[in-house]
Amino acid sequence: MPRLSDPIQVKGLRLRNRLVMAPMVTGLAEDAAPGPAQVRWYRDHARSGVGLVVVEACAVAEDARITPFNLGLWDDAQVPGLAGLARAIQDEGVPAVLQLVHGGARTFRADLARELAGPSAVPILPGPAPRPMTEAEILGAVDAFARAAGRAKAAGFAGVEIHAAHYYLLSQFLSPFTNRRTDRWGGDRDRRAALAVAVARAVRREVGPDYPVFCRLHAVEFMQDGLGREDAVHAARALEQAGVDVLDLSGIGSASMGEWQGQAYLNSSSVLPRAAAPGAFGPYAGAVRAAVKIPVITVGKLAEPGAAQEVLDQGQADLVALARPLIADPQAAAKLLAGRDGEINRCRECLSCFAAIRKGGIKCSVNQAL
Repeated sequence: MPRLSDPIQVKGLRLRNRLVMAPMVTGLAEDAAPGPAQVRWYRDHARSGVGLVVVEACAVAEDARITPFNLGLWDDAQVPGLAGLARAIQDEGVPAVLQLVHGGARTFRADLARELAGPSAVPILPGPAPRPMTEAEILGAVDAFARAAGRAKAAGFAGVEIHAAHYYLLSQFLSPFTNRRTDRWGGDRDRRAALAVAVARAVRREVGPDYPVFCRLHAVEFMQDGLGREDAVHAARALEQAGVDVLDLSGIGSASMGEWQGQAYLNSSSVLPRAAAPGAFGPYAGAVRAAVKIPVITVGKLAEPGAAQEVLDQGQADLVALARPLIADPQAAAKLLAGRDGEINRCRECLSCFAAIRKGGIKCSVNQAL
């Protein structure tokens, strides 16, 4: 079995090891462009020992941002700013992949009365239920992803990642919980995956055959009526056929129903509960890995002692992503690679980082330097 320190070839990218900086919204963008603090954040993490940096979600449309401090790539004028970010990371010898997102029914809205659109009228935020998207809006989203991918390539990123997880637009269409449509975009597994597949094909046409295309996907949703193991395997195979080179597998760690003015809405989180074991997404990622021929990344408390290497040893993934551990301890990757897992400053799982990003600027109760 590979070691964390072993290099790996991903399409045309040679990664120096199996550790990935997972995409994490920082709240540091300024007018949808990388701010100076954001550039420093990524440059510092490129020096931390990881083999790949996946830059946080970048909105493909101005009205599809997921936070008020979201990066954006819906206009050619935004290319130079993001080119500077790509250069800052890659000058450290680490490839940078840019994640692309459309919020859909989970788009940020300062005014709760603002109407949002998604696959179906299933609320996943406080506020009025979303309306079902029209055919024209769906096709417009496909085009927005493709155009943003072309701009990311022009900006010098080593690849793009299509965000089809965490109940943003593509994830909303993939999940049986949120997709209640009866047209060609909903119903059985093929039709629920149709939008993500259409986006992957459009992105591939835009960037050409040799440019790396990643896709972030749920391996499982730990909730009633959510996406299950077989759904994930089916979607993964379809995305591989559509031209995706790497599957970055996350999931829904927990979910509950909230209430807004008497209306129930889904309150979901990609974070595994405190009681969950490290690597809880791993077996589900492993099921996907067994079904495809492309590399798989997984995530989920994998800076705990021995957890990252165990994922590789069990054949559950080809690469291991770190998110909150790199916030709490920017040297977590270097410590894992050196076999010093026990020296990592542990994430307290308090979610202060999540609370901060919508207010502007990531914070951490462990890493007081932020």
